[in-house]
Amino acid sequence: MRPDTVDNLCWDIVTTIAGERGIEPERIDERLYDVIDIESLASLVEQSGRTESMDLSVSFRMAGCFVTVTGDRTVRASAPN
Repeated sequence: MRPDTVDNLCWDIVTTIAGERGIEPERIDERLYDVIDIESLASLVEQSGRTESMDLSVSFRMAGCFVTVTGDRTVRASAPN
């Protein structure tokens, strides 16, 4: 796995959550590493990107949002109303 894969995925997740909540990324009160094994997630995303036979979708909760990461590196976050 490329070292920047983990960092980029972390940034994408944190900024997506911040955008959904309308806050700055630094104001998120949870640490991503406490919620999910980000190295494993990044490895799955990278592996999924190398093959057509794998359709990846991983969901978890963080900072009041429901977060989904897909194999094409799409990150979505939604906060309950």
